[in-house]
Amino acid sequence: MNNNTTHIELSPIRLKDHITHKSGERKTVCVSAVLTALGVPLNSFHYTGKIGDRRRSAILNRNGFAVRSRLSKVGKNTSIGQARKKITKLNEGSNVKYMVVVSYGGSAHLMLLDNEGKTLVDTDPRKVDKRRIQEIHAVFKNN
Repeated sequence: MNNNTTHIELSPIRLKDHITHKSGERKTVCVSAVLTALGVPLNSFHYTGKIGDRRRSAILNRNGFAVRSRLSKVGKNTSIGQARKKITKLNEGSNVKYMVVVSYGGSAHLMLLDNEGKTLVDTDPRKVDKRRIQEIHAVFKNN
């Protein structure tokens, strides 16, 4: 992993509800909470995007972050509970956070985990988490 990473201070902002624009594009509660927790100002992005696009990564890149997929190391359709153990084995350093897209009941949700697999930001927490991972990205701030 890149030795030029810096510590990420967490300060999430939670929207009361999704913001849907005239275009139909949305700024969602979960994505906004994760991005702002990483230090991205809420007013620096208009839309948060859908599961299939790379808008979240582009927003992070513009704000000085590197984003790298870890899906091949964790496995698609792995539950969050299983992924927590795998994340600790990645051993990428304490400055790396993991942005995780999970799916359940036809919906997608974004959450943020630390390098030990502990939840940092989850606007829809579960006591026993069986949601399945669709995407997982290591996120780190460059100097």
